[in-house]
Amino acid sequence: MANTFLIGTIAAAVISFVTLVIPWFLSEYFPVQLLWKQRNGQPTVRTASYAGRTALVTGANGAYGSRAATLFAQHGIATLVLVDVQDCAAVQQKIEVELRAKGKPVPTILVWQIDMMTFAGCQKLAKLASTLETLDHALLTAGILAFNRRESPEGWETSVQVNFLSTALVALLLLPRLKASPGNPEPPVLTFVTSFGIYPSSFTMGLPPPSSTKSYLRKMSTNRDGLEQGHQYGRSKGLLLYFARELAARTARLDRPVTITSADPGSAWTPLTNPNQSKLIPRLIMNISARDPIYGAAALVNGASAPASANGQILHDFDTAAYPPFMNRRSGRRAQERVWDEARKEFEAKVPEVAAVYAMLPDEE
Repeated sequence: MANTFLIGTIAAAVISFVTLVIPWFLSEYFPVQLLWKQRNGQPTVRTASYAGRTALVTGANGAYGSRAATLFAQHGIATLVLVDVQDCAAVQQKIEVELRAKGKPVPTILVWQIDMMTFAGCQKLAKLASTLETLDHALLTAGILAFNRRESPEGWETSVQVNFLSTALVALLLLPRLKASPGNPEPPVLTFVTSFGIYPSSFTMGLPPPSSTKSYLRKMSTNRDGLEQGHQYGRSKGLLLYFARELAARTARLDRPVTITSADPGSAWTPLTNPNQSKLIPRLIMNISARDPIYGAAALVNGASAPASANGQILHDFDTAAYPPFMNRRSGRRAQERVWDEARKEFEAKVPEVAAVYAMLPDEE
């Protein structure tokens, strides 16, 4: 009788684990169905023509940025702005040669070399962008994957600096520059790049204790090498996604509409991710989900071409995706407020002109 009871208890525990714990764990930290869907997805650019429009791509020397810029050009963009810490002349030349070989019109291509490791670099980008008559699509792909902890000249861990703070600052400074071209029927779009890496990193993204006065951003930045640094890319992208959602909520109340989206390109083996080839678990995850980066670039271009109804959404290959579960909890909403407020304090202390941008954004209702 005792053996029967013990066996029944073990069986119930196993069933509960399989039916409750595993699905919960996957939804929180490893959405394998999402990864598999992206692996097999082959999106193409939905917009037939970008004639007369202007698109700006940061990280334009990267695997996704260079391909996204090429896709914009192949679909008739009038002015293409290539932004990167490295000179994008080779990307420009490749685009021009390919278009001429196909007998397609060559856009006006501007090459801006910007270092987003500093706020001064972001200010330089904004100053250059002020010369543009219109800006229909801003696609912010610039990012780094740092395996060892280092600090930027601004005093932040480099992933937090480039992937979150500098990208968020660029978005704010570009906001007044976003203006649709006369032939564009939709509001201008600013698109952040998000990542699956947020999910497994989320368990290291908790707020400081209520009794603590420590800055949340400093907590995310004062990490150590090892497990925390291994998750730093996902953590920095999580901070950016919080910021993007808050920015979208505020721009939704502007008199002049602007669409804010976050697009997920999925996974690909690129110069950014190739170091993971030597790491067992990251390599296994990448092998489950990796695809040709041209498909991720198409997903990003579509994200940066989304209609006004997509404001605040996360866009995947063919549809929208929910925010990670931890972001929708009360603690996630508090974290979002902290991210917004602390980033604002940092920006206004070091970049005086950003105050005018914050002034144009409605306060939270």
